[in-house]
Amino acid sequence: MITERIDLFEYFKTAREGAERGTLACYRHTQIAELGVKRLRPAILIIPGGAYAFVSEREAEPVALRYFAQGYDCFVLDYDIAPHGYPVQIEEAAMAMLYLRRECAALGLTGRIAVMGFSAGGHLAGCVSFLWRDGAIRARFREECEKVRPDASLLCYPVVTADERCWHRDSFYNFCGGDASKFSAYSLEKHVPADAPPVFLWSTNEDVCVPPENSVALYAALRRAKIPAELHIFEEGWHGMSVADLESNADYAGQRPYRRAARWVDLSLDFLSAHGFAVETV
Repeated sequence: MITERIDLFEYFKTAREGAERGTLACYRHTQIAELGVKRLRPAILIIPGGAYAFVSEREAEPVALRYFAQGYDCFVLDYDIAPHGYPVQIEEAAMAMLYLRRECAALGLTGRIAVMGFSAGGHLAGCVSFLWRDGAIRARFREECEKVRPDASLLCYPVVTADERCWHRDSFYNFCGGDASKFSAYSLEKHVPADAPPVFLWSTNEDVCVPPENSVALYAALRRAKIPAELHIFEEGWHGMSVADLESNADYAGQRPYRRAARWVDLSLDFLSAHGFAVETV
């Protein structure tokens, strides 16, 4: 395995202007010379959650290693948190996507890049999936903003809506820097474009932190826009289950809610395969 950390601000030769993070942890496959072939890998940009107040480690490396074992090269975004707010996080997510696009050949990627986000990280993944033409991204990257759009989006118990009946208040306040006038502009179900990528969604019926109505609202918006989409809501389980295994959960003991929710990983792999994600031998 090739592991390295990329400073996105250094790569783009751009001033941090107060930003403290903005790095990518990379988990890449080594080309094994004795096989006599070269393999190109699909990529997943992983964005952990944490209400824009912290970046969850449980939704970072354990997720990357799970998908790495299935042939994917994985890249985990460590992004800025409160008191930093818009546009810092959306710019850092855009930089991560553009880094992968620009360095596709050098990194040995197929060119198929998915984004995966958890909770508030699901909101940020949704921003690059639906709002890649956002003013902040366009101002920084101009015509390259189109390259920010991923080829598929995997949103795990995501923060979606600013509807106060089911929203996650802290995520919206932290992302928008407390500016309530921005809430509607980043309520994802209101901004699904006709050229959005295919989207995989999952949540649990028992999630009281980010209720499943978030995922349902986004799924309905995707249906209206005729975007390929798949939604799974498991009867049991709670917020923040990550890949629902021992590595990502302190109280894991093989309980039924974990066993059932863990199926989302295989379902997502099938979804990616159906949308053209595969290891290529050249």
